[in-house]
Amino acid sequence: MTAHEPNHDRGRRTIVLYGDVVLDVLDGSAIWLISMAEALSKTRSDVHVLLKSKVRNDRLLKRLHSFDGVTLHDPGPGVTEIWSGQPPELTPERAAERIAEVAAEVSASVVVVRGKAVCRQVAERPGLARRLWAYITDLPYPLQHATSYALREIGFVAERARRMFAQTEDARAYLEANVPAAAGKTLILNPMIPDEFFADLDADGVDGGADRPLELIYAGKFAKEWRTLEMCSLAPALAEHGVDARVTMIGDKFQRVRGDAHWGGAMREGLELDSVDWLGGMSREETLEHVRRADIGLGWRSPELDASLEISTKALEYAAVGTPPLLNRTAAHEALLGADYPLFLDRDDVAELVRVLSQDAGLIRSARRRAQDSVRWYALSASAERLEGHLAAAETELPARADATPHTAPLKVLLAGHDLKFAGELIEMLEAHPLIELRFDEWPSLHVHDEARSAELLGWADVVLCEWAGKNAVWYSQRKRPGQRLLVRLHGFEVRAPWLSEIDFDAVDGLLTVSRLMVDRVEAATGWDAAKIHVVPNALDVRDLGRSKLPGSGHRLGLVGIVPFLKRPDRALDALELLLDQDPCYTLHIRGRLPWEYPHVWAKAVEQEAYLSFFERVGRSARLRDAVVFEPFGADMGSWLRKIGFVLSPSSDESFHLAPAEGMASGAVPIVWDRPGSADVFGEDLVVADAAAAAEKILAYGADPESYHEAALGMRDRARTWDLRSVNRLWLGHLGVG
Repeated sequence: MTAHEPNHDRGRRTIVLYGDVVLDVLDGSAIWLISMAEALSKTRSDVHVLLKSKVRNDRLLKRLHSFDGVTLHDPGPGVTEIWSGQPPELTPERAAERIAEVAAEVSASVVVVRGKAVCRQVAERPGLARRLWAYITDLPYPLQHATSYALREIGFVAERARRMFAQTEDARAYLEANVPAAAGKTLILNPMIPDEFFADLDADGVDGGADRPLELIYAGKFAKEWRTLEMCSLAPALAEHGVDARVTMIGDKFQRVRGDAHWGGAMREGLELDSVDWLGGMSREETLEHVRRADIGLGWRSPELDASLEISTKALEYAAVGTPPLLNRTAAHEALLGADYPLFLDRDDVAELVRVLSQDAGLIRSARRRAQDSVRWYALSASAERLEGHLAAAETELPARADATPHTAPLKVLLAGHDLKFAGELIEMLEAHPLIELRFDEWPSLHVHDEARSAELLGWADVVLCEWAGKNAVWYSQRKRPGQRLLVRLHGFEVRAPWLSEIDFDAVDGLLTVSRLMVDRVEAATGWDAAKIHVVPNALDVRDLGRSKLPGSGHRLGLVGIVPFLKRPDRALDALELLLDQDPCYTLHIRGRLPWEYPHVWAKAVEQEAYLSFFERVGRSARLRDAVVFEPFGADMGSWLRKIGFVLSPSSDESFHLAPAEGMASGAVPIVWDRPGSADVFGEDLVVADAAAAAEKILAYGADPESYHEAALGMRDRARTWDLRSVNRLWLGHLGVG
């Protein structure tokens, strides 16, 4: 396929890939672009790579040209000279224009872009933004370094993009916590190591001989914080301790150092020392051949970089080829290699390197296999499988309509309501569906709206969807046009509302509610035709919530939302105290807004008295003070649930209760108090009679880890009932699409 032939094979998707990187320089960002192109080419996709600048050095292009299903596109006109002597390149604005041009030429359904500035420009184009999978690596970290402007810029991208990428779970958690719009749409995009880089460690000669010098190697950019200047003095320092060593350095990119004009010159002088073998810049494949022959890969960095949320691709490559990396001891590195990995540095000086490298040679050689085994998850083929899973899952969120044609008129859907916070997934699906045009009639409050505006929208719509069975449902049911479809979603409190009888139910085509309990309550309260009342459960994204659990999660209880008091947080304290009687390690994590943040709740004397008693109980008990953690409301439920092993649902009344369902999708076990409808939603086996039964159930799992593990896996399977892909199909059926 040439660069200008769109792909009409419905069995494959077409992807445009752009990295805000220059391929003339061998660095991590350039390697990312090559790896991403290769990984995407191994999915069910045709890949179109747009280059940022004309490439003068083809050492990286050789590999890019070798991939089947990959087409390269040059930058085209409009490139700009950024640095004197460097090839002209696309500015972020012009890059977005070229991405749009190429995407139109090849009918791309997915656009993958790396670089904050370019992602920002792409996000400004609504048609392109809906296809954007954005990878922003330069997150401002730690949080005190993040300006409100930077977070707003990333938030602008996250709100509009179809998906966001983060390199690690820690990076995803940080992004979702500080950019709420990224929560629920951020995927892990790990560094990728080509499969052929993984050496056969059983081959003869891999471990080398005991009588030769210790071969140390560094490959990458030369940077002050990467301690590359200090590496040049390693061989003489080791010689003073009786260790014969050689240091090889590979690279040709010198990073500018702000405030230190002399560092670059000193670095070049260090590379010219007799104790250093500087090989200059090389292709990735040539570099890895040299690394493969070395004993240890140097990954020493300044402690200031220890808090990084990312993992060095170079360290992963060292490990893959069988050359164990020398690394700072960090939580991320310990999680990857184990706390007892022998090549961790505990201090930032040459003497510490000498101490570690002077260890028994056999111990160092034994680290080869551990390092390689630890990074197999990063193999490119395994990464490509995960990418295909993400791409395919995104496609299933919008069920295809078999009879759709390019000329099919979109269904005009009007969403009307005063509070749309529970309709996030629904809105995202409706906005992205190619056969739906969505507009909103947002009422300032339950009873107030712009009647002229509502009348105008009523005249436009094919389908009116009232979010909440409030006064909006009354108004639209009394004015619905013949042939127009009216759907109303009832949540719970409306059953007791005085206006419910004012809804003209004969005009309603479907009343949708979240559980069988609510169907029964509506029937009992109104006598309405049960044939028009349907269950559409709350939706959750099982794939997003199914993240790996953190150590210790089995001792952490989660309670999401304690307002109003019928959520019964006091029951959670009852269960916690019973658990603490047996095991002091249990903690209760209460997430959500506090009662005084809801003025209408706090104004009720009975509610206020109940909460004051609840907080006094926590405050006067030393062990509850130590075991109860209050955490703020946030959109990042996927990240938060990683640390939670049990999600409590002690409410005396719920129409559904999403939190324990989300907990199930995360692999947590729900503990649901008996109440009307709870067994119908969650199953009899997950319902407990009281706090004593709740504590007994939790302790039983604590005493049998294997049973707990099996239960966690089972919870994830059961949560698929509420997966947004299944729920979306129900919604589309009621709307008359598909």
